[in-house]
Amino acid sequence: MPNVEWLLRDAMDERALQISERAMLDDSSWRASIERLQIGPGLRVFLTDAQAHREMTVEARDDRADQWMGGQVTIAGRADIDFLDGQHTHAAADHAILFRPSGRRAAYTIKAGTKFHSVGYGLELGRIERLFDGNVPAPLRDLLAPEVAASRIVAMRGNRFMSSLAAALFACGLNGPLRLLMIEGAVIQLIALQAAAADDQPAASRRRPGLTTAEREALHAARTRLLADMRHPPTLGDLALAVGLTEKRLNAGFKQLFGTTVFETLRNERLEHARIALQSDKVTLKEIAYRVGYNHVPNFASAFAARYGAPPRQYQYMERARRSGSDPLAEALAGG
Repeated sequence: MPNVEWLLRDAMDERALQISERAMLDDSSWRASIERLQIGPGLRVFLTDAQAHREMTVEARDDRADQWMGGQVTIAGRADIDFLDGQHTHAAADHAILFRPSGRRAAYTIKAGTKFHSVGYGLELGRIERLFDGNVPAPLRDLLAPEVAASRIVAMRGNRFMSSLAAALFACGLNGPLRLLMIEGAVIQLIALQAAAADDQPAASRRRPGLTTAEREALHAARTRLLADMRHPPTLGDLALAVGLTEKRLNAGFKQLFGTTVFETLRNERLEHARIALQSDKVTLKEIAYRVGYNHVPNFASAFAARYGAPPRQYQYMERARRSGSDPLAEALAGG
């Protein structure tokens, strides 16, 4: 499946204020309209209406993504969302989300034969503080903490009020500054609706019981040990013993803090390092597989394809095409 980078390189550039960019795509992979709007210095909005013929992954990158809170309200369809640190969630009509990534990448995957009609937005943290005049609702407080060690996600049940408001942004009948003003007001309403829906849920359904400071420190130490030598990682038992946790608590803690189990964290990091290495033409596939801990290239290729949707060589070819500018779809999205 094609992997497309949608680079948001100018998202923090105030010279790009209030510009509207829209990509209309219609090919063998998908039919889509993706519009990005920058509204003032602290708000960006993404209007997506896509029908995938094949499984598609759109990767959004931002050098300062951790300084923004994201939101997603879906009108119809579904997209699976993966963050750089291995955390995973999804956006659907019955599953709205607020999130704050810990890294600069988020990948949205739309399955073959499905659609994704959705409003996404990013709001700068300082603007959120000003919006609530210091009285931030409880469901949002965790998203605004000074440091983010792992991507944070607050999910809530979507409702007809959210979806109706989101749908109105696609056919508001306004243009220019009036449209931007309407969209800005609608996003503020969506934040209020999402925060209220999250607040109505039992606390246990929003987040798991918090980890102690000692447990967090132990888990970060365990992750460092785990990834120090991905060719020869410690066993689960050795890792647990080294940081003073039981194997069960170690795995549960990884899932809670990093969004993945110990094994999943190791696998994801191995494959992410391999993905980066594939951007170089000087390293063979066998060398890449060996460096990240795979003794057999077929096993590595299968794991890579399962995570990124294409075998390593095909992914490498698509990356070359994207960098050379020969892929019109990549060109259209990279312009955002």
